[in-house]
Amino acid sequence: MKTKVSYLIAIGLLTIMYSCYPGGAEYVDELDTSISKYSPDYFDEPLTGKYYYLPDEILHIKDGEEVEDPDRTHDDAILAQVNQHLLDLGMQEAVAGIDTSIAIAISAIEQNNSGAAWIPGGGWWGGWYPWYPGWGWGGYYPWYPVYYSYKTGSVLIEMADYELKETEEPPLIYFGALDGLLQGSDAYIGDRLERGIDELFSQAPF
Repeated sequence: MKTKVSYLIAIGLLTIMYSCYPGGAEYVDELDTSISKYSPDYFDEPLTGKYYYLPDEILHIKDGEEVEDPDRTHDDAILAQVNQHLLDLGMQEAVAGIDTSIAIAISAIEQNNSGAAWIPGGGWWGGWYPWYPGWGWGGYYPWYPVYYSYKTGSVLIEMADYELKETEEPPLIYFGALDGLLQGSDAYIGDRLERGIDELFSQAPF
């Protein structure tokens, strides 16, 4: 199965995330979402003995642009956790002189979101507006604007098998994304990242 996935998929997860809590979530981590896509046929065979390449750094993207000097507070923990999951699957990290079968790519995406929404509720005008017929002292308006600004973060994990390469780009065999609001202390965000990555690796039939 050939799959080409854009990081825009992760941004789209925000809609899914909020639709799960129409009444509003009580805690930030209730909005965290983990979702994966994979080739079922590929995982009919165990990954034991396959060699993989995991990069030393994570690609950081902010508002659609690559970040030159990113905050790498959580990078080492993410890489170590992904590496341990791969080892637990019986795979081996590639070394010099060994043909690498599976390449891993990890990206961290930050997106700033802001705007305004009109919601019902209304209130009363406090003055006279002769150019607005029927609206003056005691006039009622049914909608009012609410301005919002929030920041979301996503981590994408992609796996491609070079042994299946048929074109210039090897086919993607696994894509995982975890998404949530970037709010809270570093420790709080780190704990949520750890839970999300564990969830991703539990979804595919490795």
